[in-house]
Amino acid sequence: MFYDKKRLSSPPMKMKSKCLMGIMIAALVFFLGFLGGGKTALCEVIHIGISPQTIPNANINDAMAAIKAWTQRSAKMLGIQASFEVEIIDSPSQLRDGLEKQHFEVVNTSIDTILPMISSYENLCDTVFVPRPKGEFPVRYVLVVHRNSGITNPGEIKNGILTVPPGDFMQLADIWLKIYFQQHVQTAVTPMLPNVTRSEGAFKAGMQVFFRQIDATVMRRDELNQMGYLNPQIKNDLRIIGASAPLIPVVLILRSSWQTPVRHAMETLLSDLHTTTLGKQMLRVFHCSRLEKHPISILESTLSFLQAIEDQTYNSGGNKK
Repeated sequence: MFYDKKRLSSPPMKMKSKCLMGIMIAALVFFLGFLGGGKTALCEVIHIGISPQTIPNANINDAMAAIKAWTQRSAKMLGIQASFEVEIIDSPSQLRDGLEKQHFEVVNTSIDTILPMISSYENLCDTVFVPRPKGEFPVRYVLVVHRNSGITNPGEIKNGILTVPPGDFMQLADIWLKIYFQQHVQTAVTPMLPNVTRSEGAFKAGMQVFFRQIDATVMRRDELNQMGYLNPQIKNDLRIIGASAPLIPVVLILRSSWQTPVRHAMETLLSDLHTTTLGKQMLRVFHCSRLEKHPISILESTLSFLQAIEDQTYNSGGNKK
């Protein structure tokens, strides 16, 4: 015991109880001050890595400005003495290395980025936030043709023109299209469809099929449903000849070894983005309605889909990533 008996006016057990009570009160004051927005002594640098694939239709500078404004404002509101370093990383391997080497606390990326980590991803991240689109979730891709085109299966598209528009939550569309044709036509997409093009967006691609300017397009099913809702003739004339399983193309990862009070505050902020004005501005940058917190198991079906493609490519003589 590290005390001087001469200076104590009460027994050691009473002194120990007082110390314990003091610690409990201090912890309670800290917790209440943290939740209530009081200033705390937390000081931490949060490193955030973002893939540009997650914001295909956003200006990078605008996205960076919105993210920095949100992080700084949120930290101030909670009284967190933390700084945020946001990096736009175009290299999937750099994002993976950043997680594995604990450089990033938070990573926002397309899900195929973490496929090479499939054997260890559960050790790297135990919790993920999934951006939820305004429409259907999880996402389903559909292959669409005109009802009067005579096309009833992908093999009949032959050397026609097929469009895969870039856009929100379309990160896995090309991968799905390739495997779909391999499964149904027994050939690779490239020699089968030399005229795979890009349009300005799903709406334009759908209208090109509607007016018979192209033979087919891939789009999200909820976008096709929205077009049909706005124009019943489109719903009548456009036909789905192939559809994907439910997929989660984009994910926001919190590194599992990052366990600090700031991390738990960040989880609350991310979950509540859709309830604040500044948070809604952030969500508009990423073209989603909210972020939903889920256990890592929500990614299993999508990762299994990607792993099956990886294995098939390897077995057929391709190079494994």
